[in-house]
Amino acid sequence: MRQDSGTGTGSGTATERTYEVLREQIGRGELKPGEALRQDHLAAALGVSHVPVREALTMLASDGLAVSRVNRGTVVAALTEDDALELADFRALLEGRLMALAMPNLSRADLARAWAALEALEAATDLADIVMRNAAFHTMLYAKAERPYFERAVATARLNLGRYLFLTWRKADNAQRSHEEHRALLRLCEAGDDAGAVALVQAHNRATGEQIATIIREARAG
Repeated sequence: MRQDSGTGTGSGTATERTYEVLREQIGRGELKPGEALRQDHLAAALGVSHVPVREALTMLASDGLAVSRVNRGTVVAALTEDDALELADFRALLEGRLMALAMPNLSRADLARAWAALEALEAATDLADIVMRNAAFHTMLYAKAERPYFERAVATARLNLGRYLFLTWRKADNAQRSHEEHRALLRLCEAGDDAGAVALVQAHNRATGEQIATIIREARAG
């Protein structure tokens, strides 16, 4: 859990709440890359003072979700193609390790819950719900690795890519590919194929990074 500087007056709670709200809005694409994060506007919208907003923006900048510029305020960070590929590679490395550590601890009950989560994901139609359920599906498996620092790092990297993930899920062929890979992953888990599960998780992440890099490139071109 992040901690702010705190003043003893409850501003820590307000800062955490403000940070979480803005973090989720950026991750869902409600606050778009390049959009200004004006302290007065955010304070009024969230019903808090300027202090927790200012502290929350500093926390977002440390996560790479926002960029503070001298005399120009803070804006939502935008990703370059290289950023997307690096974040995807970072996720592939971390999630591959999490998958390897989780495999020996996955029970039949865990896998049954994962299958149920996957079926709910495949049935979802709302984009925000799809992205949330997709993250929850993977998190359900990785939780069995019992590596909270790794999981938090993955969650932050996912949020950095999150605003672009909505665009990948709008493509029917990508959604179908993702569902097929999820099903293949669970079959590998059931078979106890550690190496296969790790390789699939890593390939899954890197393919997503390539798709996002393509989206960024196409948006820049026109």
